Amino acid sequence: MTRRRGTSPFGSTKFVPPALGAPVSAADTADLDPIEGWLMGAVRTGKLSRLMPRDARAWLQVALVLVPLAFFVTTIPGVRSHAGYSLKMDGWLNNLAYLTAPALCYVRLRKASAYRASWLVLTAGLALYGLGNIYWTIVIRTMPVDSQPFPSIADYLWLSFYPCAFAALLLLLRERTDRLPLSLWLDGLVGGMAVSAVAAAAVVGTILKDNSGSLAAVVTKTAYPLLDLFLLLVVVATLSLFHWRPPVGLWLLAAGIVAFAAADLLYLFTGDKYVSGGINDGVWILATLFMAAAPGWKDKPAGLQLPSWAILSIPVLSALSAVSLLVWGDTNTLHPAAIVLSAATVVLALGRLIVTFREASSLAHSHRLALTDELTGLGNRRALYESGPGRLRTLAAGHTSALLLLDLDRFKEVNDSLGHQAGDTMLRQVALRLTDCVRSAEDLLVRLGGDEFALLLNDLDETAAVELAHRVRAAISPPYIVDGVTVRVEASLGIAMTDGSADELSNLLRQADVAMYYAKSHRVGQSVYSVKNDVLGGQDRLRTLEELRRVIDTRSLTVHYQPKVDSQTLLVTGVEALVRWQHSTRGLLAPDQFLPLVEDAGLMRDLTTAVLEQSLDQVVRWQDAGRSLSVAVNLSASSLVDVDLPARVELLLAERGLSPRVLELEITEDFLMADRERAREILCELRAHGIRVVVDDFGTGYSSLAYLRELPIDELKLDKSFITSMAEDPRAAAIVRSTILLAHSLGLRLVAEGVENQATATELARSGCDVAQGFFYTKALPAAALERWLDEHAFDSGHAESERTDMNQDAAAVLGRRVSP
Repeated sequence: MTRRRGTSPFGSTKFVPPALGAPVSAADTADLDPIEGWLMGAVRTGKLSRLMPRDARAWLQVALVLVPLAFFVTTIPGVRSHAGYSLKMDGWLNNLAYLTAPALCYVRLRKASAYRASWLVLTAGLALYGLGNIYWTIVIRTMPVDSQPFPSIADYLWLSFYPCAFAALLLLLRERTDRLPLSLWLDGLVGGMAVSAVAAAAVVGTILKDNSGSLAAVVTKTAYPLLDLFLLLVVVATLSLFHWRPPVGLWLLAAGIVAFAAADLLYLFTGDKYVSGGINDGVWILATLFMAAAPGWKDKPAGLQLPSWAILSIPVLSALSAVSLLVWGDTNTLHPAAIVLSAATVVLALGRLIVTFREASSLAHSHRLALTDELTGLGNRRALYESGPGRLRTLAAGHTSALLLLDLDRFKEVNDSLGHQAGDTMLRQVALRLTDCVRSAEDLLVRLGGDEFALLLNDLDETAAVELAHRVRAAISPPYIVDGVTVRVEASLGIAMTDGSADELSNLLRQADVAMYYAKSHRVGQSVYSVKNDVLGGQDRLRTLEELRRVIDTRSLTVHYQPKVDSQTLLVTGVEALVRWQHSTRGLLAPDQFLPLVEDAGLMRDLTTAVLEQSLDQVVRWQDAGRSLSVAVNLSASSLVDVDLPARVELLLAERGLSPRVLELEITEDFLMADRERAREILCELRAHGIRVVVDDFGTGYSSLAYLRELPIDELKLDKSFITSMAEDPRAAAIVRSTILLAHSLGLRLVAEGVENQATATELARSGCDVAQGFFYTKALPAAALERWLDEHAFDSGHAESERTDMNQDAAAVLGRRVSP
């Protein structure tokens, strides 16, 4: 028995294609098969014009596809006009179809971006297979049936296809082994073994019954189906390694190999009933076409996607099939090869079960990690979204829940000044304090990201939620020790209430965020969401923040200057810089209208640098105009943990050619006390550069006065709460006079802010105050307006010979002497 039965490929008939558009007559198609007649009519009538490709390579591929398709159609039962061998179909067209397969495969692999080595080996295998069919057609078939050798050179060429196919698949798998888990390998082996076991049970016995001929003949006949079985095993393994979502090309390759094996099995059971030109020949040709079309597709999963249950069912059904075979073989005759393959399938399935348990345990651990914030050990945003809706749904009727959104104020400044490692340490300490504030079993505490935390609390009314917010803020406010540095932060909390009836968690979070930002912008600590305050959230807030970033980066902030007047000489030798924002639609915004947003976005350091640069640039312009004015700039809380501050300030002065004496830096005393050692280090370095340091809002804190002795300070600025009532309150006046004496005894100057009337100015001068500022003199003014004010009132040291105003004369009379310039 031979592997294939072909025909002589030679004939004398010459086909002349008809002209396009010519009429088709019955005579033209009388001697043609139906498929030939249809193709001739389609060409003549132009029905194929819509399928015409645009370039030569595409034309070539279409031609290479049409040839095997044409032969396949001729093998469909009922298409041919007569059964049996046809010179044109089984001679010319059959062998031409086998040759077009490697040609098509080679053309397509030229544009392939992946697995090129695999496709090249497959091309070689298809070429060897086609050559085997041509050799058998030309040489073997022309011999008498009794003298046809078996196995022949044609068989060796056909069998050469298998090692090429195996090599192509193995090369393809090698490109994916570095990213494939063991479970996928086992899935492929279990599935392939099961298919092989079932096939072995069905065909091995049939193969071995026909043991006629030489040993080489028996081995050759047995090799074909067995190689098909092993090839199917590798195919199943390959598809499973792609999680059953391989690229389109691999589906085509798999389909070709499955069709190839099916045709071989059909041929095996047909035996002597095989007839040339039947559907068997068509399936062989179609299989080579599928395989040839595999290269050149994009390396992305095909649209087909099996559900998870279907993927898991593959190894389960494979194991059940193998067990069923073993049970059936206990009472029936089953070839040993099928028994061995079935047993191997069961063993591999058990191994897959062990791996499944291990992966399930690892998956559970990964699930826990996915719901846990790695830094703090709290739940994360995913945990809130996963368990939060369920908590809201189970809320009893008539009860309410609260979502508290907490954001740390000025946390980014800690990160920028001390580094992210210090920030992480601080966040862990914050998490521990928050954990002590919640009910462990009833409440959900998560870290949303960055310095944001959320608390979802069931069965809590608004009053209780506000009380809890107070406790949380009280727990957060004590200082933190971070890498040996004492750091203070505050927290702003937004509260959103729900009864769980309709509110979605995402909407609840948005409401809490709006309330939190309202609390931050109005410096109220905590706020409950209300619709009237819902104008600061969402896109408006993001837009405002982006505008603020832009004006800071472009140094487009507005800086106003309030003069600092010498209480004894009434000369103005310095000013305090106060930042404003000239918004395009909202007008001139005071600091309290945008500084909370600056702090929330972590832009305070950038803002401070921008104010320093703009103020020093103004000092340069004043000096060029002959005005000798110094400028005082307020520093943010992060400045005293910013070790680069002295060097950065010195650089700003050097770039403008300014003396350090033109700059004063004002820092509030509560931040001085937050980390006295770090403050001493930074302030000493500033003083070493000749920059003066002023303690702002002196007297409002609860700190020890020992820092006045320990820290390098030049001036104290007494808070206006003591100044405004000193003319009417003798106790307030006594405090002011005592503070002035204290400052002078320590070699410091005292500045009084908030001077609003003549009586206060007179009392300060009588008490020996050094410098005063306030609305009594003038409010903070833009640079140009300040210059006009200085010229009008002759308060500028550069214009000291000008006349005094009435206010100056009144102050001089109180002092009992004439004020000289």
